[in-house]
Amino acid sequence: MRHNYVFVLWLILLSPFISFAQADKECTYSMEGRVYDLETKEPLPYVSIQLENTPLGTTSDESGNFSFVNLCEKEYDLVFAFLGYKNVTHHHDFHHPFLEIYMAPEQYTLESVVVEAKSSQSNLQSVVSTKITGDELTASASESLGDAVSQIAGVSMLRNGQNITKPIIHGLHSNRILIINNGLRHEFQNWGMDHAAEVDLASVNEVEVIKGAATVRFGPDALGGVILTNPNKMELSTPLQGQVRLLGRSNGRAGHGAVELRKGFKRMSFMGGGAYTKQGDLHAPNYQLTNTGKRDKSYYGGFRIHPTAQLNIEGYYSHVDQNIGILSGSVFGNLDDIVNAISVDTPFYTKPFSYDINKPRHETQHDLYKGTVQYMWNNHSIKAVYGYQVNQRREFGVRRVDAPNIDLKLKTQTLDVDWSHQNLLGRLSGRFGVQLLKKANDNLPGTNTVPFIPNYDEKRLGVYLIESLDIGQHSLEMGIRYDYLNSFIVGREPDNKIYRNTIEYKNFSGTIGFKARLNEHTTLQSNIGTAWRAPDVAELYRFGQHAFFLEYGLWRYTIDERFDFVSTSEGILTEEDRAVPSEVGYKWINTISIDRPKFRSEITGYFNYIENYIFSKPGGITRTARGFFVFNLYDQTDAIIWGIDMHNEWIHSPAFTSVFKGSYLWSRQAKDDDPFVAQPPPQLGYSLNYKPSISFLGPTELSLACEYTFEQFQHPRILTVEEFLSAAQNDISRFGDDAPDFDIAPPPPGYFLTNFSLKSSFQKFHWQFQVRNVFNTSYRVYTDRLRYFADDMGRNFILTLSYQF
Repeated sequence: MRHNYVFVLWLILLSPFISFAQADKECTYSMEGRVYDLETKEPLPYVSIQLENTPLGTTSDESGNFSFVNLCEKEYDLVFAFLGYKNVTHHHDFHHPFLEIYMAPEQYTLESVVVEAKSSQSNLQSVVSTKITGDELTASASESLGDAVSQIAGVSMLRNGQNITKPIIHGLHSNRILIINNGLRHEFQNWGMDHAAEVDLASVNEVEVIKGAATVRFGPDALGGVILTNPNKMELSTPLQGQVRLLGRSNGRAGHGAVELRKGFKRMSFMGGGAYTKQGDLHAPNYQLTNTGKRDKSYYGGFRIHPTAQLNIEGYYSHVDQNIGILSGSVFGNLDDIVNAISVDTPFYTKPFSYDINKPRHETQHDLYKGTVQYMWNNHSIKAVYGYQVNQRREFGVRRVDAPNIDLKLKTQTLDVDWSHQNLLGRLSGRFGVQLLKKANDNLPGTNTVPFIPNYDEKRLGVYLIESLDIGQHSLEMGIRYDYLNSFIVGREPDNKIYRNTIEYKNFSGTIGFKARLNEHTTLQSNIGTAWRAPDVAELYRFGQHAFFLEYGLWRYTIDERFDFVSTSEGILTEEDRAVPSEVGYKWINTISIDRPKFRSEITGYFNYIENYIFSKPGGITRTARGFFVFNLYDQTDAIIWGIDMHNEWIHSPAFTSVFKGSYLWSRQAKDDDPFVAQPPPQLGYSLNYKPSISFLGPTELSLACEYTFEQFQHPRILTVEEFLSAAQNDISRFGDDAPDFDIAPPPPGYFLTNFSLKSSFQKFHWQFQVRNVFNTSYRVYTDRLRYFADDMGRNFILTLSYQF
């Protein structure tokens, strides 16, 4: 009897779940989608679509559309089959009702692509974004993230030689560009102009660049834009897949190898991979660039568990280790060396080719741990992402002791909780999120130097809401965000006296925009957004030698304008001595897109006004115990930046296409009308692509690209080293109220570069041959800090081989 009572009790307790399960069996689920050819992007008719392990199936219609209705389960494995194309198996859930399937022809190297277009993840549609995938990304696999995104109109590079590149988006760079690496804010020593992000492109399947002021969605530091990098998705119900890639480059005699494996089961999937790059000294057209070698190694792995149709659990880990040499000719010990280094044809200390990496050099390691839990129901999704990152940076200058000048360890923890929804109250889609961040940046002992930046602990809290409303073929969206930042700083003055300070910043930011379909082929996107950024600790407190410059933060120097004199001996300043408010930007960006069968065009115009803009400028020459150095000062003003980007593509015939792109940027200090140093000059580019039909090969493409970079006519006055030292005698004001900013060398002349590419495939093998700087042109890049001392790279032959399965 007791067992019967227990059984009845269990029935009572489980009755709600039994009722819910029975409701689920009412067979009310549906799914729909469209099938395309991956190569031509044209719809594929009459494709066979089967729900695996069921008798249910259908075919796509003449426009490639298909649908299933009255389904009883929340998830199925769909199998797409079509003669002459690779089969596609995709695990599909009820909360992704619309699918876009891009099927790859049998001879095509790339695998098929599945896009869950109408997922519960809502993003701003009025903000311009550009994606880089496939061969375009593979071509930059052994290079940096900055190299990869610089091919986009409106994006250029800030360099410290060829090995260290950072993206510039619409004139803004470094800590005004937010990098989201695999769903996490990439936290690294982003305060240095020569600190590139430790992101391994070998593990990246897609890079997306957002050019708008995207602070509302992604948080502070996104005044210029956001770069998102994503690995391959861990798909369920897939066979063992992977890729092996080998790459060689003549310039630097570099070799690169990478491997990745992925496997999906019914309820879980796994992935893993790694890469290694070895490069020796690079060379300019007429000489070696001594000590410009590098070593990169990385590995990563992840898993996904899908216990129910509503629940996803993911884990991911990656490690990146970099050892990068800095041009030996950028180091000097006396005033004559500085003068000569800027004027000589060949850099100092130039030696024959070597794989050795000597001082100066940078060593960095970055570890990323990520855990994700996502629960989905109907048109809603709650997602929690926890991240833990450890970034260690060691910078070795030319010293007698074998110890780094800078040795920093940054530990960061983040927690992002996000609720996204679709069709709320009828037509509203959007997301609400809370973001927490805590990080500690510490100087490690053993450098025997005064720390370049102090230790600090930072905490952040951000809350945001974004909603969009579909109105026919148009959409209107709005967003608002609040952020609070607290930093506690502990450092030492040159006399070893300890100083402490606590700084707080808080601000609101917002965005409003729309996307309008003007006609069948034309779309207009317009967005007005505010963004803000608190001054980072390095901009306030940096002090001493960094790379080949001395740099002084806003609270580490004073100017006595009566004597035209910069002093760093006044001790540590505070908010009371010099107020440093946060940067606040107002950006209006508009894009017109035209998409016709044989012509595609995207033209973007933008205007950005930034209050309290913090920038670095040459301050002059000073003498230290290690010799004479150029020094930079950090200052603050209001900035005006506007410009235009364009990207046009013509399909002349099935075999010939061409692309014409360009960018122009204008910037000034609002109060003094002075130009800024290191703003990218205008650029134009044209490429002609030819796709021959070769029976025994897969898709083959030849490309010839020409790029012209103009001389930068927007630059501060030129005050050479000799003129700076004799300024007092010649009545030249250097720092007075009426003295404009200056640079110590004129901009380099404009230059024309030609690049060639040939790529093809055979079954599962793919290869690409490139020649960069075909005519071995000598040139210098205005946004390269090494332009004072050396030319850029000469001709480079690159061969990439890959096997995909």
